[in-house]
Amino acid sequence: MIYCGYHTHTTFSDGKNTPEEMVKAAIARGMPAIGFTDHSDTPCDQSYCMKMEQYPAYLAELNRVKEKYADQITIMRGLELDYDSDMAFAKELDYYLGSVHYLMYNYKVYAVDHARDIQLDCINNEFGGDKLAFAQDYFDTVVKHINRCKPTIVGHFDVITKFSLMDEDDPEYQKIALDALEKVVKVCPVVEVNTGAISRKWRERPYPADFLLRGLREMGGEVILGADTHAADTIDCAFPLAVELIKKAGFDHLLTLWPDGFHKETL
Repeated sequence: MIYCGYHTHTTFSDGKNTPEEMVKAAIARGMPAIGFTDHSDTPCDQSYCMKMEQYPAYLAELNRVKEKYADQITIMRGLELDYDSDMAFAKELDYYLGSVHYLMYNYKVYAVDHARDIQLDCINNEFGGDKLAFAQDYFDTVVKHINRCKPTIVGHFDVITKFSLMDEDDPEYQKIALDALEKVVKVCPVVEVNTGAISRKWRERPYPADFLLRGLREMGGEVILGADTHAADTIDCAFPLAVELIKKAGFDHLLTLWPDGFHKETL
């Protein structure tokens, strides 16, 4: 089984290591390909984002390491495109993730995957404590975003479960999430299995939840691995576990991404 990761952050956004340091870590792990996806600039200018003026330097550095290490690893140049971000730069790259990190109400921004207290404040302040209403609005936003940006890959679809504030066994919650997933898959069938919350000790299992993985397979969707790594030592975090859960959900393959497009890797 070859492990390739397509969700990687660097010092260009909120990562701890440079692109070259991440490449070296991937080579040391025997990874044949890696994709870089630093956070896009956003209108609300969150602290985790790249700034527009950084984009040329980001692309130049990815091109440099791509050429320097071409005989050791395939480097895919990407971006994690957030809600309401300018899409123009993403079109210059090899691929991009479509992800939602924040919700905004009357110009108040909640980075709902940044901290438990922020997500809880959003639920209480904007939804009167109604977690299902919050979930509905989040997933509606994901659907809008995917319809607008039409990404290569859907990023951490159910990231609002990061802090265990959602009851993922609740049939009402599951219906909200599955209905949104069905709409998303019609636009972008490729959904990442994201292990980022495991490396940051928030969860013991990746996104999406098991019921969503099963639903994705039944809908004809595809899966691809993403560590959502922010440091060189987590570049392939929990990939064996992710593959185990992918197989358990009924998939017989996952996707990898190369310059000529997606490849199927048999499990």
